[in-house]
This record gives sequence, C-alpha cells and structure tokens, in this order.
Amino acid sequence: MLLGCCVLLVLLGVSPWGLWERDEGRYADVARGMLVSGDFVTPRIDGAVFLDKPPLVYWVTAASLALWGRGETGARFGQTLFAAGVLLVTRRVGVLLLGRRRGNVALVLLASSLLFFAASHILTLDMGLAFFVALAVLLFLKGYRAGPSGGGPAYLGMFAAVAAAVLTKGPIGAVLPALTIAGFLIPRGETRRAKEIPWIRGVLVFGAIVAPWYVAVSIANPEFPRYFLVHEHLERFATTVHRHRGAWWYYFAVLAAGLMPWSLMLPAHLVRHRARDTHVAATLRAEAPAFLWAWLAPGFVLFTLSQSKLAFYILPLLPAAALLLAPVIDCDPPEEATRRSMFIWPPCFLALVAAGTVVLRQRREDWEYLKRAGGGWPLLLSVLVLAGGAMLLGHLLAGRGRHLAAVATTACLWMTACYAVFAVVGRIDYFNMTRRFASVVRAERLAAEPVYSYQCYLRGLPFYLGETVGLVSPHSDDLRLGRITRHDPRTFLEEAELLAALRGDRRVFVVLRRQELRALQSLAARPLFILAWSQGHVLVSNRPGARAGRE
Repeated sequence: MLLGCCVLLVLLGVSPWGLWERDEGRYADVARGMLVSGDFVTPRIDGAVFLDKPPLVYWVTAASLALWGRGETGARFGQTLFAAGVLLVTRRVGVLLLGRRRGNVALVLLASSLLFFAASHILTLDMGLAFFVALAVLLFLKGYRAGPSGGGPAYLGMFAAVAAAVLTKGPIGAVLPALTIAGFLIPRGETRRAKEIPWIRGVLVFGAIVAPWYVAVSIANPEFPRYFLVHEHLERFATTVHRHRGAWWYYFAVLAAGLMPWSLMLPAHLVRHRARDTHVAATLRAEAPAFLWAWLAPGFVLFTLSQSKLAFYILPLLPAAALLLAPVIDCDPPEEATRRSMFIWPPCFLALVAAGTVVLRQRREDWEYLKRAGGGWPLLLSVLVLAGGAMLLGHLLAGRGRHLAAVATTACLWMTACYAVFAVVGRIDYFNMTRRFASVVRAERLAAEPVYSYQCYLRGLPFYLGETVGLVSPHSDDLRLGRITRHDPRTFLEEAELLAALRGDRRVFVVLRRQELRALQSLAARPLFILAWSQGHVLVSNRPGARAGRE
C-alpha cells in the first residue's frame, strides 16, 4: 500500500519539463509577481494588471515558490497538493456511499484517468476548484447524514469550502455545489432538508472568507467588478468572445477521452446489461447513485450550454464520474466471467493509437520535430508496449480472480505510458520553448540587457527570467485590461522604442514569431542574429552571440 502511494505521488507529482506555454506560464508569473512586489491583492502578469481570476491558487503557488524555489517544482507543487486532496476526498465520498473497497477503486480510477493525470501536471485553476467543490460536496453529504442535530459543523465547513472555491475561480465555485445539492434533494422530494442548513451562520462564514479580497481588489481597481463579472463570467458563458468554441457534444468526447482507459470498458458493461430490466427510476432513488448523478449531470449540462468550452473545465465533475464507474469496474462476484471480458475491450486503445499515428504522420513538420526531441517511433512503441501490457496483465489477473490487482496494474502501467508521452513531449515547443529561450538569454547576457517580445506573448518568459519583458504589439486577451489601464508603463512599449533599441549600441534580445523575422529585420535596417528557435518562434539579438545558430 505504501509503495503504491509512493508510485502514485511520483507519477502525479514529478514533472521534469518546462512550463506549458499558455496557462502555466501565465499563472506562475502572477505568483512570481506577487512575491516580488509584495502585492497579494492585485494579480499582474508581466507587470500588467490581470483581473481575470481570483487569487487563491496564486497565493498557494507563491507560497510554493517561496518554499521550493522559483522553478517548475515550486510552480507546480501546489497543484500536486490539490490533486492529492481531490483523490482523498473522492475516496472518502466513495467510502461513505459505496464502501471502502469501491472507494479505493474510485481513487485509482480517478488518479489514472487521462484528463486528471494530465491536469495534475499542468498548473491551472481547475484542480484547485475541483478540490474545493469536492470538499464542499463531501461536507454536505456528512451534514445530510448527520441530520439536524449533528450536521451543523459539517454544513459550516461546506460554506467555507464553497468560499474557497469562489476565491479560486469565481461564482462557478458556488454554482456547482448548489447544483449538486438541488439535484439531489429536489428529485427525492427532500427540499425540506435544506432547512437543516444553518444559512445565516453559513453566509457569515462565506462572507468572512470571500469579502476581504473582493472588496480590497475592487477598491484598488474600480474596473474590477464589471470586468470580472460581466466580461469574464457572463460573456464567457453566453458568448464566444473568448473564442473557446465547441460543439454540443464537446464534453461527451472530453469525458469519454478523459476517463480513458476505463471508459473503454463501458461497452462490455452495456452489453452485459442490455437485456436486463434495470429499473432506472428505482436505482436513481437510492442514495449513492442519486447523489453521484446529482454531482455529475447538472454541472455537465451547465458546461455544455456554455459558449466557452475547454477540456479542464469539467475537472470538478471527474470525481463523480470515477465514483459512478467504480461499481462498473468492480462488478459483483457472481459476474466473474464478465470481469475478464471487461479487460478485453481496452485493446481497442491500440487501434486509437494507430489512428493517431497516421494523423500525426500526415503533419510531417510535427513528426520530424518530435523525432528530433527523442520521440517518434520509439515513443509510440513504448506507449504501445506499456498500454498493451497493462491490458494484457489486467486480463490475466482478472481471470485469476485478482480483480483489484488487475485494476491497480492497469492503472500503474497506463500512467507510466502517459508519463512517457509527457516526458518526450515536454522536450518540445509548448512545454519547453520558453525555458530554452530563457536559458539562452541568461547565457548570452553580459549585464541587465533588455528583453522584448514583438507581436507575441510568451507568458512564461517573465517567470523564467524573473523580470518584466517589454511587450510590443502583443496579441493576447490576457493583456487587454492591462493595456487599457496602463498601470505599468514598463510592460507595453511602442514599436518605435523597440526599433530605436535595435539600432542602438546596447545589446537587446527579441522574441517573435518566425514569420515576422524578415519584416522586423527590414524595419530595424540592420541584421538580426538568431540565437534560438522553435517551431513557431525565434529568439534574436542585434549582436551575434557565442551560441548564435547552435539551437
């Protein structure tokens, strides 16, 4: 058991690759900026005001950076803690509703599911939201079971967890638990049980936790209430202004892929129950399925209706999905034959990998870049061996009646295969480009020579360099509010200032898109020397360097 926990923590928590160039670079830089400035009220990216999200994850990340150092480990350590918290809460809910065995199975299923595994390695706000939503749901369940006489402390804890969720990602942190409670009580005709909740004391607890930051940030930034509530929430839900579009079936696909490999076992379960009278209505009246479906279904509908869709948005719903899957994977003892058959279905994953390989080979530039990073066929063969071996061992162990061992073995080898993919992909572009550019700048600089970003914005570059990077005509919605408010003039520069710096005697560094290099060199009217490049960007200087052309 102890060895299994250690393996799980290593696979979930060790991320020896650079920050993913979008969300991770952005959120890590916000936390770094808070440590440098000492301002823990107004979040900033590259010195510019960034009021898109509340600060709780930034605070946790800042504490982690102070503890572990200002690198990837420090940036992601808080994410690992949130992931571990989600797993422990999921197990506890499973123990209360399904029993200890299936609570343990649910923990393993969730930890090894593709979406959760990926999210545990990527610094976003969604894992923190998932933890506090799951904690709020657990505390509601405890209060509900304790009844009016003993449920008060649990309900007050629920309000505190909801407040933390609202400090993590805004109103959605309160909406998801509220939907779960309503979805559980209303269909069962138990709305009167809502009167047991100490609403007045609970709202006071909620307000005491949430109000200080929301009031302070509104005083410091009068534009915050409208920008945060209207632009970042109402418009994100009702419009496509943020350009994260998705079809109505988007989250069905995300859930199916995100729960792999376990979602591949559902066909066997459906075939097994096709001819059976399941009495769905009676089943849903039972406490455990009613509670879990109330956790999953309303939130799923809400996210489906939203006009902005991203895969990690449904992370708070994954614990409920894993708990619903646990009885399917850990089927009843009389159905021993179907236990073995369930582990035959996942080899269709091999067909999915083969199809993905064909698609990737059609993108020759990506394939060649992957091979140069040490991937390509060796990576795919390793994944096939690990994934196929996981399914084969699972089948053999299930055939011998060692079903829990089959689940654990499949999970461990599947996570190892996913980790291998991350380790190779982490050496290229989005996971490594910014760190590589920053290392070249540090090696080439002789003094505090300025670094600029021209018509692009690599969010992790200020984090890795530990300083503000001058932005010239950047293309990013993240910077929209900062450009309007102009709180930090060092962040946003005019093109004329950059051209003057390039023509001057002082050495400067510029990051830009590869297709913009010729135009910038023409405007600067002098040669620019390439120091490093990636698939989409180049790092150049107005003077040659010792490492020029080596990247």
